[in-house]
Amino acid sequence: MNLRIRFLWLVDILGINAILRRLNRRKVILLWYHGICDDSFNQLNDYYEKFISKSSFIRQMEYLKRKGYSFITMTEYVNTKKNNGEFNKNVVLTFDDGFRNVIKNAYPVMKEYNAKGCLYVVSDNTDNDTLLWSDRVETLIRSHEQGSFQFNFQGKSITYMLTDKKSYEYAIQDIKEKFRSISNKEILEHLKQFISTEKESPPQEFVLASWEEIKELDADVLEIGSHTRTHPNCTSLADDKELEDEILHSKRDIEDITGRKVEHFCYPAGLYNERVLDEVKASGYQSAVTIEYGFVDKNSDLYQLKRIEALASLPIFKSRVSGTYGVLRFLGQIFRK
Repeated sequence: MNLRIRFLWLVDILGINAILRRLNRRKVILLWYHGICDDSFNQLNDYYEKFISKSSFIRQMEYLKRKGYSFITMTEYVNTKKNNGEFNKNVVLTFDDGFRNVIKNAYPVMKEYNAKGCLYVVSDNTDNDTLLWSDRVETLIRSHEQGSFQFNFQGKSITYMLTDKKSYEYAIQDIKEKFRSISNKEILEHLKQFISTEKESPPQEFVLASWEEIKELDADVLEIGSHTRTHPNCTSLADDKELEDEILHSKRDIEDITGRKVEHFCYPAGLYNERVLDEVKASGYQSAVTIEYGFVDKNSDLYQLKRIEALASLPIFKSRVSGTYGVLRFLGQIFRK
């Protein structure tokens, strides 16, 4: 047990989490997940927790139920807020990207615990074997042997030395940041340089759900939202038609295929600006979520909703959903000044 976990364990024992849970009981937790993987999946071990295991997810649901939380959908949150209703220890589960493992592993658990949430899908990648560009980068770097990794970006050759966990993480994040500065078409062109080195069979945990699987979901348990058509950095889309295509047409595509209304949006990588906000509103969405940490309530901006990332470690999870994490982060910022 590392020092951080020991400290958070002590914080919980001392009752600080309990105090903050009570203070924040009138606020709503939008929990932020990506994938819920099989317990045997270990490709992401020792890296940041984009996926958590099914057993970790179950422990989190058990904890929330034990502490008296109840679950609502995004639509229920929006309607309660618009009607000036009251919240009391409510939670919404949100899942980015639309991974098949959410339907396989999380959805049955949600039904067992009466949990509710929203699955944000990338419409152009749904129902095919093409990974999201970000996951292609992940797979490519993580599977590369130690040594130099050559990457050509906009005519410049960049070399990453892959020697340890930190260097692999840096290469992944740096390439992702560079890709988010260009169009989706340019990203696909840049990825062509790696076709010969990519694995023939991508990890199953990175595979997205099919439309048939999505259509079978009970909307009272897991609603469907949009995460754009191709998962671009929406702020980098200079052409208004391209922005509309990603935001409005993804909504229409999902509605046409599933026969369900799509009213909730998720900004890829949490990136947005006023222009993107305006397009989301004009497209008819009722809410949009970010990746900024925090609770929401009846005073929150529906198009800039904060979320709380659900990491696998239970002491960290407890500190985040109680609000302890936010207090500690605030204190840390003060002391660093």
